[in-house]
Amino acid sequence: MQRKLDYKSVIKNQGLGMTDRSPLGLVRVERETVQERVYAALRDRLMRGGFEPGQKLKIGELAHAFGTSAMPVREALSRLAAERAIESMPNRSVRVPALSKDALQDLMETRFAVEGLAVQRAALNISDATLGTLRTLIEAQSETDAEHVSEASAEQNRAFHFTIYRESGSSVLLPIIESLWLQFGPYLRAASERFDGREGRGTNFHVEIVDALSRGDGTAARAALESDIGRAFDLVMTAQPHWQRRDGAA
Repeated sequence: MQRKLDYKSVIKNQGLGMTDRSPLGLVRVERETVQERVYAALRDRLMRGGFEPGQKLKIGELAHAFGTSAMPVREALSRLAAERAIESMPNRSVRVPALSKDALQDLMETRFAVEGLAVQRAALNISDATLGTLRTLIEAQSETDAEHVSEASAEQNRAFHFTIYRESGSSVLLPIIESLWLQFGPYLRAASERFDGREGRGTNFHVEIVDALSRGDGTAARAALESDIGRAFDLVMTAQPHWQRRDGAA
């Protein structure tokens, strides 16, 4: 009998989960890999909604949380700024961008185009094993949504999407998609907190995506994906405090 997949194993194998141990929710890092691990930890946390739009990130506080000097934190923030995941301020501080409504609309339409292409390509390549993994992630997220654990739900949602995107077979699309998720990541938790995902409502579009992929129907999978992405953006763009530019301390 085939052993049932555990969603935590799926996320761990994809490198999507990290253990939070500091007041800022950041894991301490080993010295020999300090620069890459600081960057990876900040990038992961941004992508799964660990920081809020407009939140200021202080180098000293981050270095203390990681147990490192300021240098690797500064280098990581510089790389993230180049990816448009954070923005530099005139006083040499940095913050998570708080996007305007127009910028969010632009980001949503770009995600439709890029991620839609990825899911259509995945429909041509996807295996039964991957479909099984996707169904495991849907089941896990449904349980999380029932308990309204927003950050865990966001992590499972990301694992679901990137499991599909890797099946596109494109080495060009994945980095672009990651960049888009970095820009929307701070809004994921806000969207999750505003949405009642109980009774399967949080994963209904995921079920439609998997059903379409199992039939090899890329057009239907893309339509369900756009509905899934659009719902998250609608939740954010109709909540004025979440898209207006604001200042905040870490």
